[in-house]
Amino acid sequence: MWGKILLVAAAMAASAPASAADRIVDVSSVDGVAALMREAGYKAEIKIGKDGDPYIQSATGGNDFQVLFYGCKNKVGCDSFDFYSWFKKEPFFSAEMANDWNANHRFLKVAIDSDGDLSEYAYISTIGKMTYDNFKDYIAWYGSTDAELVKFVAERRKAAAGAK
Repeated sequence: MWGKILLVAAAMAASAPASAADRIVDVSSVDGVAALMREAGYKAEIKIGKDGDPYIQSATGGNDFQVLFYGCKNKVGCDSFDFYSWFKKEPFFSAEMANDWNANHRFLKVAIDSDGDLSEYAYISTIGKMTYDNFKDYIAWYGSTDAELVKFVAERRKAAAGAK
């Protein structure tokens, strides 16, 4: 009898989340994502863009970024968001430079926008849910990859200055 009770208890323990951090979270609302970011220790200020759409202003590693939402109705039911930031136009920014970055980085992509700025973005689908740990990992991963991009741009800036 005790053997069966212990077996059932062990099975229940194995199927339960390891901690509260492993809980399932819904990331399909602007307010919900902002609350989760704050819980994870990031600033998350909800703002309204020129187009009237809400976004979150935040920072990681000393670099500002925004969380832009898509497919929302009244800040809920969003089908995706992306982490977004940019570098102000510099003479050495080129499609070749963006392609060099993109060829070597799978998730954080860059592009030269219509103003000549270097835009960076990492797309996240909000369809379904995810664990809180996975959500925190996305932000930490974005921060570390953004730091790599900062170094990449600095190296290109230095090479461009040396070529003159």
